[in-house]
Amino acid sequence: MAGVRRMGTGAQRSSEESCIFCKIRDRAAPSYIVYEDEKHIAFLDAFPFSNGHTLVCPKRHGETIWDMEETDIAELFQVASRVSKAVVAAVGADGFRFVQNNGEAANQVVAHVHVHVIPVKMADRGTFGGRRSFTPQEMDHTARGIRANIPAATN
Repeated sequence: MAGVRRMGTGAQRSSEESCIFCKIRDRAAPSYIVYEDEKHIAFLDAFPFSNGHTLVCPKRHGETIWDMEETDIAELFQVASRVSKAVVAAVGADGFRFVQNNGEAANQVVAHVHVHVIPVKMADRGTFGGRRSFTPQEMDHTARGIRANIPAATN
């Protein structure tokens, strides 16, 4: 179903030129990249729900999952699974959430397909806390930890 418009009244359309995730892909915006291959990029969320909260994106711009072929959706979630193993190992989480929002009504803030990998600890069980902030040093430390665990996570 390629070409489906962004859902929601008054939703602002995005193009590759204005998309923050495309700018991160192109290294035109700052980020903490933890994984990259030919088709995907993963980086720490700038406004995380928890330490290690990572976004996994296709490099090809598309606003919602309806803009993707089914095989590309499968690959995106395979990469998200691989990255989730590294995230959990790096931050010592007890579990994780995948969140994938489509459209303004579903709280999609950036109009570029992405999967949230949100690590959680047992102490946070049953809650979905607010956004947090970490220092650049903490973000860099977390990103290095995730990158160090990616090779082990690909098995």
